[in-house]
Amino acid sequence: MKEKGGTKKAFLAGLDYSLLSMVYLTRFLARFIPPATLDSLYDLLGAAAFRMLPGVGKRLVVKAGEILGEDLDRGELERICRGVFASAIKPILDMALLWKHGERMMAELRVEGLEHLEEAESGGKGVLLLFVHTGSYDISPVIFNRIGKPFTPVMFHPNSTPVHRYVAEMAVFGQILGCDRESPVFWAGRDTSEKVLRHLGKGKRVAIALDVDGPRAVDFFGRPAALADGIARFALETGAPIVPFAILRGPGPLERRLLIYPPLRYEVSGDRETDISAVMREAARAGERMIREDPGQWMSLFGIHHWWEEAERITAEKAAERGGET
Repeated sequence: MKEKGGTKKAFLAGLDYSLLSMVYLTRFLARFIPPATLDSLYDLLGAAAFRMLPGVGKRLVVKAGEILGEDLDRGELERICRGVFASAIKPILDMALLWKHGERMMAELRVEGLEHLEEAESGGKGVLLLFVHTGSYDISPVIFNRIGKPFTPVMFHPNSTPVHRYVAEMAVFGQILGCDRESPVFWAGRDTSEKVLRHLGKGKRVAIALDVDGPRAVDFFGRPAALADGIARFALETGAPIVPFAILRGPGPLERRLLIYPPLRYEVSGDRETDISAVMREAARAGERMIREDPGQWMSLFGIHHWWEEAERITAEKAAERGGET
């Protein structure tokens, strides 16, 4: 067991340093290599990883088929999954391109649905921005800041992730590129709720990811998935509207499309658990909609089976508790 744990630790340390090296190398190459060439290189790396890890690739194809339905043939599912592999590392490229070609990227940015965010802001209760790990989610704080709508994301602290050096470097680099200067990030922890509530109380914007492990079993792509429900709790406590958004990569290496959707609609009954479940159902539907825009850009496809399995465990435990009470 110790040997197995040591192997895993060594693998994660190697992965951490490899990703960190890619950050520095990509930033260097972005100085003189055309964006299209770098983008193609990352696509090739994704395709190579898909082929070099056949077991992982096959499982990913099965997952993609389960969530997208049976209408897609094997070739299309494999194309999507090659994109997913590339999307897992493309945040590195996003940051480098925004650093080197920021003005061009902003000039090519298409913003759709900004009126939905402005409608939500008019209530004066702050705004909860909902996103999934798809497309260029990693540079969204910078993009929103540059269009005059800065927000503070809630993120896992680097030390709580298996690749802490990489995550820390990406967070620092993102702050250098520009974000909400007053509150660049809320690290998930004991005092997170207090910080988020205070921020919303000032009428500010806070972004929270849907596709994160949590204790709430929510229907997600046709099956219960164990997702974090913090965004629902904040919305119910403050009355802040939830506005979904996604930043998708376009056909050109510097093209990005910011999609802002209408605020979530749900009925509040007064029963806390019922209301949290109602909000999370709508959040999950919004997440599915964003992912279906371009499934190959959703890097969290890797984790969906884990969320489904965790939801089964949570549901079984709750059923056992109810049985014990009777």
